Amino acid sequence: MGTIIRKELLDHLRSVQFAVLLAASFLLFAVNGLVFVQQYGRLNSNYRLHVAQAEQHPSTMGTSLFKSPSPLLFMAEGGEKNTPSGYYLGPKLTLLPEPAGTVNFKMPDIPELDWAFIIKIVFSLYVILLGFEAISGEKEQGTLRLVLSNPVARAKLLTAKYLAIISSSAIPLLVGLLISLILIGAFLPALMGPSNLVRMAVFFVLALAYLSLFAFLSLFFSALIPRSSLVLLVLLAFWIIFAFFIPDMSGIAAQRFSKVPSEYEMAKLVGPTIQGEVWKRIAGIQDRIQKGELKTEEDILKEANRAYEEGQDGVRKLYDDYDKAMEERAALAQRISRVSPAALFQYAAEAVSATGPTAEARFLSDVRNYSRIYDDYVLKKVGKVVGTSPWSFSSSATLNGKYINLESPSPQEYAGDKSDFPRFSESRPSLVDGLRHGLWDIAGLLVWNILLAGLAFSAFLRTDVR
Repeated sequence: MGTIIRKELLDHLRSVQFAVLLAASFLLFAVNGLVFVQQYGRLNSNYRLHVAQAEQHPSTMGTSLFKSPSPLLFMAEGGEKNTPSGYYLGPKLTLLPEPAGTVNFKMPDIPELDWAFIIKIVFSLYVILLGFEAISGEKEQGTLRLVLSNPVARAKLLTAKYLAIISSSAIPLLVGLLISLILIGAFLPALMGPSNLVRMAVFFVLALAYLSLFAFLSLFFSALIPRSSLVLLVLLAFWIIFAFFIPDMSGIAAQRFSKVPSEYEMAKLVGPTIQGEVWKRIAGIQDRIQKGELKTEEDILKEANRAYEEGQDGVRKLYDDYDKAMEERAALAQRISRVSPAALFQYAAEAVSATGPTAEARFLSDVRNYSRIYDDYVLKKVGKVVGTSPWSFSSSATLNGKYINLESPSPQEYAGDKSDFPRFSESRPSLVDGLRHGLWDIAGLLVWNILLAGLAFSAFLRTDVR
């Protein structure tokens, strides 16, 4: 079998496809490294500037919490360019997103040239171009019958072809990864620590597992369909479905099956919510004044503040429920997209790289944990914790001919020493945490490999070589 592997591998290495992929890999990964160096430098500089400004001006009315840029964005960016750079946190977990950063409005959906994208699109296509005529092409030329006329088991021959395809893919992939790492390490040597290098090694293994299933898929159809031209068309159709159609359509499908109000419907809900949660309570205070239950201005202001605070809780709950519904729809879209092995590889890569939606959820969890510490600090300094919403309210009342202004309370600034202001810190997940989170995606890749390997061997063992 070693002789067959060497022959197949040499044929691949001498092919035009290999030369083109090697050149493309060199170029794409070099661009990846150079772009990341500039991007990370800009993101890190902005992060340090924003954190320094927030620490210079601590406030009990609200504080800004910023997300540090991931050092592994070059592996799997995971859509982080579209997520907030941080959040403005007010008392009672009042969150407002900070700007996400510069967006290319002319081409907003252009993908990031990270490792995951290059492998998902370029290398998977290369594997297809290598494997589509591995069986059917030799059968058309008549060489397959000559090879099998020798004492060579079909299983060994197919295994040799599979290993040759994977090996010829691994060489330009490894060259490209090294080019990217050399460029990044030359400008950002601090990112080349042992923990990050281990993550990169795990990423390389995941990439081979992803490319492996396309090798099995190619061998399966090459053994099943006698005409290599038809095999190529079928494989390209599957490649488009896996790499583009299913991931892109999952969001539309999730929107169809999830019950999330549109922005217009959400806007229509705000008015009735405010009416029921705020003005109904204020009207109750007006009635109590007329009935003589509230006899002093102090009692009226106290009840108004309580009514506004409870009303703000109701308004905040409306927005929180909407955010949760949107998160559930995004999670549904992810579950649907996992039908595609490309999505499985993307999510597994993000788990290993500690980027993407998981990283955003982890950051928000850190923000919520810090919010409790922040509220305790505000309570200690100011004596009360006042929550707000995107809305503020104002009304009036009359007591014994005296006009009383009723405004919704707002957080107060503590004028004393704030040197003990609590600092925010992000949690750093380990590689084990990442693998645990991406376990189902990794298992999905293995299942795809096992299924397609079984189909490929079954089809080849039954192939008529005449």
